[in-house]
Amino acid sequence: MPPSRILDSHIHLWPSTATTSKDHGWMTDSSHFLTKPHGISDYRAVTASSAAGSALVGFVYVETDRYLPSKTPAISSGANEEEVESKLREWAKAPLQELEFLRRIVEEIPQEGDGFEKGQGKKMKGAVVWAPFNIPVSAFNKYLKVAEEVAGPKLWEKIVGFRYLLQGKEQGEVKSLVSNDDWIENIVSLGKGRGGKGWAFDVGVDIHRDGTDPLGAVGGMILKVREREAQSGKGSQPVRFVLNHLCKHALTTDSPTDPKMEWLGAVSKLGLDQNVFMKLSGAFNEFDDTTPAFVTHIVKSLSSIASKVLDAFGNRVMFGSDWPVCNVGGPAGEKGNWGLWVEIVESLLEAAHVAEEDREQVWWKAGSRAYDVQL
Repeated sequence: MPPSRILDSHIHLWPSTATTSKDHGWMTDSSHFLTKPHGISDYRAVTASSAAGSALVGFVYVETDRYLPSKTPAISSGANEEEVESKLREWAKAPLQELEFLRRIVEEIPQEGDGFEKGQGKKMKGAVVWAPFNIPVSAFNKYLKVAEEVAGPKLWEKIVGFRYLLQGKEQGEVKSLVSNDDWIENIVSLGKGRGGKGWAFDVGVDIHRDGTDPLGAVGGMILKVREREAQSGKGSQPVRFVLNHLCKHALTTDSPTDPKMEWLGAVSKLGLDQNVFMKLSGAFNEFDDTTPAFVTHIVKSLSSIASKVLDAFGNRVMFGSDWPVCNVGGPAGEKGNWGLWVEIVESLLEAAHVAEEDREQVWWKAGSRAYDVQL
């Protein structure tokens, strides 16, 4: 049965003013089709052309890895508060511009090239934005104050989580980052956000290209966070962690994918924590060769991976399209990949014998709980 309600837990947007390597460091190829504006109007046109489009009740925006000139801001040890703020604003210029773009969406004041019209912003049920968890606690807290000011109250209410990508790092860098005391304290502080409701943290690791060590390091980080939360007592919620894209497990083209033992072990342990969620998303970009063109072939490859995830996380698995990045490997073209992924997820849930009432968890309930958004 096709879904009657869909919350797309993972999409990206960027305006015409953010389509160069000066705005996104990864936009190095000006001819690549991602190096152009992607707005809500484009997303709505794609989803409306799908048979499942009428079921879409909203989406969660996820930050787009905006450009930073260096890993950390150049703040001297003796800098006063004004100097710290100035350095942070200069260093995080592009991520703060992303907040300005999102603010225009929720305040319904589109500028030329923003890619949305008045009223379309209502589909954005929440936003996961960037924050510098790798800097000292005092500077991190100052950044959040700057971000809140730039966002304005209407957008700040819509911010449901934060992300700092852990993929594409040098060997050993992720472990060094996520085991640092400042990082742990910055993550723990998310449990006190949103008026006590807490913010989520999106985990972006890539075991396909970076190996499984970063995923293991994330597991260790979550254990440290739980220990720190237990020590801090009342006044905050356990931080909710959302693993993106099946942790980017590599997929085989012509046969069922055999899950990596390290991935399986990590996923099994993480699934025991009731505040850790997994996104069923991102698979089109993980095939070892060209992504198969037929639903049955993709489902065959993904079936074991999806089954293990559903076993480990139960009702904490959520649908995400990863639009427009799903078009990088998607075989159905820019107009068809969103709908194709919906069809594949339907088939995966059928293959895993997920009961009809439990499928709603994947389509919208798990995402709503992870990000604490009301539909």
